[in-house]
Amino acid sequence: MEQISTILTSPTFWGNIPSFILLIVVLAVIGKVFKIKVNTSHLQIGGESREAFYERKIVQEQSEFAKTFLFGLVGKITDLCPDHKLAYEGWMTKCILEEAYDEFVDMIHHNHIRDDEAYISVKQAKICAIVYSHPVREPFRTPEFKERMDKWIAEIIHELVRIRKVTLEEMKKEKI
Repeated sequence: MEQISTILTSPTFWGNIPSFILLIVVLAVIGKVFKIKVNTSHLQIGGESREAFYERKIVQEQSEFAKTFLFGLVGKITDLCPDHKLAYEGWMTKCILEEAYDEFVDMIHHNHIRDDEAYISVKQAKICAIVYSHPVREPFRTPEFKERMDKWIAEIIHELVRIRKVTLEEMKKEKI
């Protein structure tokens, strides 16, 4: 214990800490500027792998598509029932769509989206449960509206799978 207290109270120990921090910052800057990659078990400095770049690109494009598609539904939902005013001037619809978007973002981030019929039906049931957990008006509880919701959900899932395939093909072409 005396040795540790001697080291911690010595002026050279405290004088070297700023130099050590400066060295780490300089190494990080050099790694970023000159595309040098230092990879240890606890720290990575520098170059991002091509796979990580494309994975980030896939997630970003899928998230943007899901958001654009879902919030584009506000107009379609309003058009379906023009004689019925949407609850809270459309804010409830936007709230429900935001919850559905959160579910799609979870699917995207877990990276398990498939376009087989079983997967799609499970996700349709889950998102319909989210929608119907809110006080929606009677025109939105009809079998016809549920069919439309199922169709929209399937469209989104098919497009998310297609975005992944196209981006991965793009990555393979670059490697050649």
